[in-house]
Amino acid sequence: MILVSAAGAQTLRVALAGKQVVLEGASPSNLDKKITSGAELDDANQFVIAYYLDDGAGQLNPPLFIERFDRKSKTWQSGALGETGSEEAASPCFGSVLDITSLSDQFILETHINPSAGCALIVSRELKLEATLDGWVLGHFDDGTIIYHRSQVHFAAVHPAEIAVFLEKTKKDFVIYPPKPESPVRARLTAALRDFFQTHQGYCAKANDPCDPAEFDSALTGRIALDGREHAIAFVISYELQGFGQDEKKPSGPSQVTYVYRYANDEAKVEYRELLPEDLKAQFGDVSLQDLLGPDRLDALFQKSAGPQAARRKFNSTRAGVPTAQRKLHPPASP
Repeated sequence: MILVSAAGAQTLRVALAGKQVVLEGASPSNLDKKITSGAELDDANQFVIAYYLDDGAGQLNPPLFIERFDRKSKTWQSGALGETGSEEAASPCFGSVLDITSLSDQFILETHINPSAGCALIVSRELKLEATLDGWVLGHFDDGTIIYHRSQVHFAAVHPAEIAVFLEKTKKDFVIYPPKPESPVRARLTAALRDFFQTHQGYCAKANDPCDPAEFDSALTGRIALDGREHAIAFVISYELQGFGQDEKKPSGPSQVTYVYRYANDEAKVEYRELLPEDLKAQFGDVSLQDLLGPDRLDALFQKSAGPQAARRKFNSTRAGVPTAQRKLHPPASP
C-alpha cells in the first residue's frame, strides 16, 4: 500500500465535467465515488481516465480503474487492474498514475511507486493488463515497439544505465544498451577501472563500491531520437562520475558518446555504432540526433567500416511478465 493525500479528492463525475463525454446510459459505475491518484488521456478519438477510489484512509489500494469513452461510438468501456485475488494484485506497480499514452493496439500507464521507483503498465485495448515494465518509457514506434530505461538502484555507489526494447507482439524484451560485444569506449574504461582497483585496495570498502570494472556510471543525457523506417534509435550517454561517495580520482569516461541502432524491433538483426563527438562531426558535421537517423546517413554509418565499432549482436531475451521483478528506480527529471 502507498500512502497518499486525500486532500482535494473529487468524484469521478466532477472529474469528467467539461470533457465532452456522455454520462447517460451505460456510463462508469463509480461516477459518484471519490477518486485519487489518476491521470487522463484526452484526444480527438477518445477520453481515458485511470484512477483509484479514495477510501478516506489516506492509502492507495488496487484495483486501478480505467474508463475509456469512444468519441465516435459514444460508448464507455471499463476495466479494473489488480483486483483482490488476481495474480496482478501482487505486483508492486500499482502506484499513482502519472501519464497515459495511446498506441495502435495498447495503452501505456506510467506509475509512480515512491521517489525511487515506478513502472509502465502495458494495457490492451480491452483494458486488460498484458505486461509490466520495471522502468520508464523513452519512446515507441508505430507498431507498438517500446523503448524504455530499466530500473536503477537509487542510492548505490554506481549507476549503470540499461536501455531495453519491449516487443508488443511477442511480449518479450531485450537489452540494447549496454551494447554487446563491448564497445571501444566501454572497453577502455573497463581496463582503466581494473588498474585503479588493483592499486587502491582500500577504496572499495570505504566507498561501498562493488569495484566491478565492468560496472560503472553511465547516464542517458537528453531525449532519444526515433525513426520508424528502419526502427532506428539514437541517444547520448555520459560516462562521467555521478558521485555517491566515489573517489574523484576514480577513472571516468567521456561526457558525450552517441549510440545509433537500427532494426531495434528484431533482436536477431539489431546492430549499433558508437561515435565520439569528434568522429560524429568529422563524418556528418553538426547534425542532430533525429537527422542522424535519415536513411542516407544510416546507410553511410553502417556501411562504413568501423573496425570493432561495427558490432552486430544477438541479445538475451526475457519475458516481460506480470508481475514484474522488483527493482529500485531512478526516474528521469521531468521534461
